[in-house]
Amino acid sequence: MEYKRISEKVKQIIDDSRNSYLEIVEGKGSINVQPILYNQRETLRKINFYINNRYTERDDDAIFWNISNPRITHFAKLISPDTKDFYPYGLGQHNFLQAWALRKKVRKWFDDEQFYKTLNDTAEGEATYGSCVWKKYKEEGKTCVKESRLDNLYFDQAIEWIEDTDIVELHDLNDHDLWEKEGVWTGTPDKEVSIQDVLKKNLKEKRFEIWEFTGYWKEEDDDKPKYIHVMGHGYGDEEIILWSEELEEDECPYLDFHLGRYRGRWLRMGVVERLFDLQERANQLVNQNAAATEISSLLLLKSSNADISGNVLEQAINGQIIGDESLAQIGIQNVGLAQFIQEMNMINAQADKVCLTPEIVQGENSPSNTTFRGIAVVNAGAVTAFKNYRQDLFEKIANFLLKDVFPSLVKKWNREKMIEMSEDDEDVEAYDKAVVEYLKRQSLLEGNLITPELEEEITGNVQENIKKVGRRIELEDDFFNFEWGFKMVATDESVDKSAQNDAYFNALQMIGANPTLGDIPLFKQYLENNGISPMKMSPKQKEELQQAAQGGTQQMPEPRQPDKLLTQAQQLK
Repeated sequence: MEYKRISEKVKQIIDDSRNSYLEIVEGKGSINVQPILYNQRETLRKINFYINNRYTERDDDAIFWNISNPRITHFAKLISPDTKDFYPYGLGQHNFLQAWALRKKVRKWFDDEQFYKTLNDTAEGEATYGSCVWKKYKEEGKTCVKESRLDNLYFDQAIEWIEDTDIVELHDLNDHDLWEKEGVWTGTPDKEVSIQDVLKKNLKEKRFEIWEFTGYWKEEDDDKPKYIHVMGHGYGDEEIILWSEELEEDECPYLDFHLGRYRGRWLRMGVVERLFDLQERANQLVNQNAAATEISSLLLLKSSNADISGNVLEQAINGQIIGDESLAQIGIQNVGLAQFIQEMNMINAQADKVCLTPEIVQGENSPSNTTFRGIAVVNAGAVTAFKNYRQDLFEKIANFLLKDVFPSLVKKWNREKMIEMSEDDEDVEAYDKAVVEYLKRQSLLEGNLITPELEEEITGNVQENIKKVGRRIELEDDFFNFEWGFKMVATDESVDKSAQNDAYFNALQMIGANPTLGDIPLFKQYLENNGISPMKMSPKQKEELQQAAQGGTQQMPEPRQPDKLLTQAQQLK
């Protein structure tokens, strides 16, 4: 379809998203089976109503017995990566000092930006809706992200990834919001506009709909369409272009995350949608039971006296004696109560299965006769079920950080002169070892042979310098320009103590059997990959291990394998 104005294309995308239905599964006419039709806007509307304890088609005093919201919290907890899970590591034997310093910088950036809030919100968005969208933007020269509301986004609901289609995002702004964009939204080079142009058009309005278009647009004089990003107001002849820019084809400002695989529709299935049918049945049962309970609470009387009628309690005066020996109460019971409780328990059990949130995941106490290993089996199953969801989320966020965020930060860090080290034990130990190793390497490059005497002299000089100026790293040019990446340390604690202890045990056993391993690049990379700084061992420790090894012939021990089941169980504590 040919459009004369870009707002006409925007309006068409919005109308198609609101009114068109996607045929996910076709019907079969011979046996009159209806196709499965799907509209993303209707699904989002239903989800938003349900998480706010509201019915979509009624507005009365009926009870809404929400079975989704409690499970969203636990589901999100099990798929959400934490900032401590993003472990930067360097590649190559000469980059351990840089990798250690980089970890300090990355962790500080996570804390300064409060990135944990973004991760938590993303996990909750995925758990609730099945999908979540970030919007990238620049602020003071750095790349930032914020979550976009799904019901404000309009695009082809059949695509797999949001960057594969044209996107419209609607913004509902007031006049204060508009004035904040004065000087930013100035129109196009061909036609300048101001915020006053929008306000003058809508003198009686208190809210203003601003549309944002990202996609392909072809002007009449263009040979091929351009990938553009445009802000505008109004449609057709009323169109006002507030701001526009041309993008590269791989510069889509939107980044989407999904729960599970693509099944013919962009929006994946979150907790609320998984429980649509169970939610409706639970509401029906609860309201039926409430009505039955109300009836059973009535006080009804019967009498064989034909002269007595109406409401005896209202007709009688306080203290009055009613002379009717046949007057008696009619017993009314909620006979369906036991069945109601049984079916509600079945609904909750099925909801736990559908959402992979058994009672042990929700923090409920296990039966008294349940063994610890039995609890561990259940926990391990829960962790395994969420492993792929969490890994997918981690991988996409890690790729975004490496591609869009940290390149500019690394350039900034490379312009710094030095890094001050905090005075905790880990920093002190790693710093001392790092500087000694660095000076040894510099001496080797100058052609000197590293003898025990020279190493002792370097160590002494380092300690003397620390007394004078403290612990700091003076950065060379391009200090952080080396190959590095993120790996996931998936635990709910700052350190997975079980895995860390096993790694330390294996390292100590191997070094104890053969102290010369500490100088082999491959072994250093093994330590780095297992979260142990290769600079941990001091020359004195190394000398003591060598002396101990000379006392007898030792064989390389078998590395101890952790109890995977118990390790997984600890991850839910």
